Amino acid sequence: MKIVHISDLHFGHHDPELARGFARDINAQKPNLIVASGDFTQVGTKDEFEQAREFLDKLEAPVFAVPGNHDVPAVNFLRRFIDPYGLYKRYIADNLEPFLEMEGVALLGMRTSRRARLEWNWGHGTISRSQLEDLEERFSHASTNAVRVIVAHHPLLFPTEPMVQKTKRVKRADKALETFSQLGVRLVLSGHFHLSYVRKHEPRSAGREGQPSGLSKSTVAPILVAQASSAISTRLRGEPNAYNLIDIGDMITVTVREWRDDGWYTRDKATEPI
Repeated sequence: MKIVHISDLHFGHHDPELARGFARDINAQKPNLIVASGDFTQVGTKDEFEQAREFLDKLEAPVFAVPGNHDVPAVNFLRRFIDPYGLYKRYIADNLEPFLEMEGVALLGMRTSRRARLEWNWGHGTISRSQLEDLEERFSHASTNAVRVIVAHHPLLFPTEPMVQKTKRVKRADKALETFSQLGVRLVLSGHFHLSYVRKHEPRSAGREGQPSGLSKSTVAPILVAQASSAISTRLRGEPNAYNLIDIGDMITVTVREWRDDGWYTRDKATEPI
């Protein structure tokens, strides 16, 4: 299965030149699915969501989306607190935490954005205890041998290199990764940091012997955590605009496509056995 993973479009604070040709480059990859991990808009206005919808309508593959913190209205506080995802549901997708199984892959979305938090920066993300408790039931709808994928906006692991802008991982990131391991999740897709990198989470049980076969075998395998950079935004953090190409078959392969010299070019690749 071939997935295009995009994130942090930030319409309203985007590069119009990149936006004009971006849909063409995505369609040229001929993906089975496009995963968009949030921040379609900059401040969550109707005009920005309309621009995002116009872009999405140019894509030829189905889109699997979750909202980001910038998709919650930042200027209209009345809308933010009364109907924070009204425009998102109208222009992007009805379901904030979708589930989809296709081509042997089961994708589950998790909403990590919040209308408010008990701190000054409401842009930081949260995974609640109830969300983690619901995961097993939600994945129960997937086929036994499906490759399990989580899609969220906020990151669960930091990059190995120093970050230009210091920020936080999603709240309960470690508990979430532990839960993902127990449920056999093999891949996590997210954005928010505007950086492209792939890291592995090694479950604590990785050194045990005599593990049973089947789905439970996945619980001792590494989880690939793949971050997508900002695709077309001008809000860069030390890296160029980029998006990910992901192939899931006998292996999981993540390839970065970045914008440089007025074109999209393949940068590097990470591979992990299923």
